[in-house]
Amino acid sequence: MILENCNECYHCGPVHPELCALVPAFARGGGDLDWDAGIPHRDGAWTFTVTGTTSRAPFPGLSGKARTRHHGELVLPNLMLSLSADHVAAFTVWPHDAGHTTVVCDFLFHPDEIGRDGFDPGDAVAFWDLVNRQDWSICEQVQDGMRSRMFTTGYLAPMEQPSADVGRYVSARLPAGQIPDH
Repeated sequence: MILENCNECYHCGPVHPELCALVPAFARGGGDLDWDAGIPHRDGAWTFTVTGTTSRAPFPGLSGKARTRHHGELVLPNLMLSLSADHVAAFTVWPHDAGHTTVVCDFLFHPDEIGRDGFDPGDAVAFWDLVNRQDWSICEQVQDGMRSRMFTTGYLAPMEQPSADVGRYVSARLPAGQIPDH
């Protein structure tokens, strides 16, 4: 559920107002996002903090577009990456069973920034804490709904092929007879 949530943006508008204020394209449901080119931030924003800015410098060597666009990647089986101009948020997903998962969030900054007097990652950490809590809440609600006897699998739109890939990846690795029917 968490990996699928990472791959779709239907929920972004209603669930993530702060995120959509930084990346307005996320509010449109994600059907036309060009992840390879990166998703533009709103004018004046260039990183994932509440204000869209920070006192940290961008990573050296980034192009102008890379400094003002968000890039994200899901690396199966359990790594989600969010690349901002000044930091990387790396989420490692550790499932325990069908209803319990631990997500570890690590932040990566340029060593020169970490070594600066007064280095403070708090603005990025606070923003991601807010967005993560929003995501985990809706993932828990979806998981609760999937426990219903009435639940059957849903349909995926063509843009949701990465989510279908997650399902195929997991199903191919489950022992015979343990493939869930939903």
